[in-house]
Amino acid sequence: MSAPEKQAAGPGQVIAVVDPVAVAIPYGREAAAMGLSAIAVLTQEFRTPYVVDSFDPHVYRQVHRLESIADTIAYLKHRRVAAVVPGTQTALDVVDVLADGLRLIGNPVESVRARADKRTMKEYWQAHSVPCAAFLESDDLRSVLAWAESIGYPVVLKPSASSGSSHVFVCTDEREVAAAFQVITTRPDLYHRRFATVLAEEYLDGDEYFMNLLHDGEKDPPLVSLARYEKIQRDGHASIYRNVTSMPLDDALAIEVLPYIRAANAAVDVRFGINDTEFKMTSRGPRAVEINNRLPGASTPLMIQKCSGLNTFQENIRIFMGQYTRLDTYAFRRHYCVCCLINDSHGHVIGHSGEEDVRRLPSFDGMRLIAAAGRPWPATRDLTTAWGLVRLVHEDRDQLARDAEAVHGLMRLIVE
Repeated sequence: MSAPEKQAAGPGQVIAVVDPVAVAIPYGREAAAMGLSAIAVLTQEFRTPYVVDSFDPHVYRQVHRLESIADTIAYLKHRRVAAVVPGTQTALDVVDVLADGLRLIGNPVESVRARADKRTMKEYWQAHSVPCAAFLESDDLRSVLAWAESIGYPVVLKPSASSGSSHVFVCTDEREVAAAFQVITTRPDLYHRRFATVLAEEYLDGDEYFMNLLHDGEKDPPLVSLARYEKIQRDGHASIYRNVTSMPLDDALAIEVLPYIRAANAAVDVRFGINDTEFKMTSRGPRAVEINNRLPGASTPLMIQKCSGLNTFQENIRIFMGQYTRLDTYAFRRHYCVCCLINDSHGHVIGHSGEEDVRRLPSFDGMRLIAAAGRPWPATRDLTTAWGLVRLVHEDRDQLARDAEAVHGLMRLIVE
């Protein structure tokens, strides 16, 4: 990677955000609050309502559609862009390549695939002695079935570069493997990408978590957030999100797992950016599931700011502009829970119920209702088919737990 050009942040400077949708909604607004202008670089046309409804072109100076890397580099160079920031998952294939072409701060281009493709990521982990699940990628159903038989059921099937748990299945027998293989290789994912292969993985026992680290090019990236996932399985869908609940940064689990998560990130050459590592605490110790080398989703960046005061969007911009300075002290003063609202049956949306009662809960902070009246909505099967998100914040974690259960008891999507 070539040496980056160091530029002092100042009013009127321009940054580019690649695919500022879903997890990356606030970047344009936050850049403006810093006195910066932002260009949105879109790598594709987005179609899923969860994603499409999140993009506001009016907060960007310009919107550029990436047709080729060379043309986009020339476009951004002409506008004297000072930083290129990853938005949602689809940005990871190109964001470091663009930064390298512009001689700006980014992660090494030689290892881009290890940060964008889950099979390659696991190969890097194995090469660096980072324990992870056994895996196989194949376009042949018979090979996948033979592997599943040898490893033992259940097994997990997924695309090699998906996000939001789109097309992730837990399979308990040959019939379920064949059905999951058919879905993954014939239907587009939430970003309308298609996959010719399936990534099969050993099923990991234990609870699932995510840890966010802040990478500023220095050693020992600090911990920004730790949270536990509560997910349910239904009809083979492995990751129907229910609650995402923060944990204290000095929790014994955080202390135990932090060196492992740092090693997993170092193995795939993560050097810059606040990112998201999903892992399970198994009976054999921590096992990374995947690294998403961008901010975490499901409204958690907003929750991190509510609980700690850290604006992860602005700090990520500063990191990629070379202007970040580590904090002397950092802690969660409050805690959060993001409730993902689950719909049990497909139908046209008539309305919803329970909103007013939820707004009166002691920890209520806000909500995003995604399923609009008149729109067809599926039974929830992953994060992007949750029909809404309810945000809770409170000093008392027990109060959070009580209010989260109340949310799921009160909120209902009405479909026919």
